[in-house]
Amino acid sequence: MASLNKILLFTDSLGAGGAQRQLVGLAIMLKDIGYKVKVATYYDIDFYKQALENNGVCHELIPNAENKKKRIWAVRRFFMKEKPDCIIAYQETPSLIACLTRILGCKFKLIVSERNTTQSIGTNERIRFFLYKWVDLIVPNSFTQEKWIKSHYPKLSKKIYTIINFVDLDKFYYVEHERRSVPEILIVATIWPSKNTLGLIEAISLLKKKSIKCHFSWYGIENKYQDYLGKCYQLIKTYNVQDYISLFPKTKDIHLKYQEADYFCLPSFYEGTPNVICEAISTGVPVICSDVCDNHLYVKEGFNGILFNPNNILDITEKIELILQLDETHYKTYRNNCRGLAERLLNKELFIKRYTNIIE
Repeated sequence: MASLNKILLFTDSLGAGGAQRQLVGLAIMLKDIGYKVKVATYYDIDFYKQALENNGVCHELIPNAENKKKRIWAVRRFFMKEKPDCIIAYQETPSLIACLTRILGCKFKLIVSERNTTQSIGTNERIRFFLYKWVDLIVPNSFTQEKWIKSHYPKLSKKIYTIINFVDLDKFYYVEHERRSVPEILIVATIWPSKNTLGLIEAISLLKKKSIKCHFSWYGIENKYQDYLGKCYQLIKTYNVQDYISLFPKTKDIHLKYQEADYFCLPSFYEGTPNVICEAISTGVPVICSDVCDNHLYVKEGFNGILFNPNNILDITEKIELILQLDETHYKTYRNNCRGLAERLLNKELFIKRYTNIIE
């Protein structure tokens, strides 16, 4: 067995986010190839807990760590008790906490994962990248973030190793079906400002004015963003597009929604590597999305989707209209191209090979 045998994966919760989805998948893969694996969190949110239990991976809620004032010391005590050979931290706050425990005397190999693309440098960013002096490796999930870190913090360059997301290609599989007369367009993303829900609603109002037939189903309601959600409902009412867009809570059966969709859309202002785009192309669903960050690596115009400027409502509208006009032959070609690209780029074997390389 490998020299670093005991692996602890650390994040804030087992909530329904893309980072948690990747961490849970990584934990299961590491366990399956023989590592001793545990997942540790400090918030008791259990969206993915059943997946860990079903695959024999232990999850532990760190005692007293939900309290912000006690968190760092509670996490340090937990790490000292567990004595892992390696900790892999996902998300910014857990990564910072793991760095601080290193400074406070914990000894383990530390790998932190950058799950988004940095848009500006404020106090939080300065603290984060200063503390990254105490990590062994920084793993962005996008080449855009790798480039940004190297540009702004060149002294960290030798620590960077980009690993893009994986998709469970057995769960997110290609299902052949005929396109609907009123195309169903799926969106899977938290409804909050960075995902540009209001901008999409503006574009939908223009589609309705042009009598372009389609329907959007957006899965992503979260309680903590009720103010923004309220603005979205108000704008839907103002433009009278209730028949064009429906908003839903997140669901554990999202793979079934991809299989039912004719297209997938993601209008966000920035991303890392979006799990949802990766899952959409794995299911053979042509993608309409923002031309930001690494999206162009997974969505190629004239091949499997179309890109737009998320800041330009007219461009969003025109690009949606354009892809809806694909003839049936080209539509099926786009679907096949989606799946083929996913099989080449997003398979589990590549993902776990890259992680075991850096763990060792």
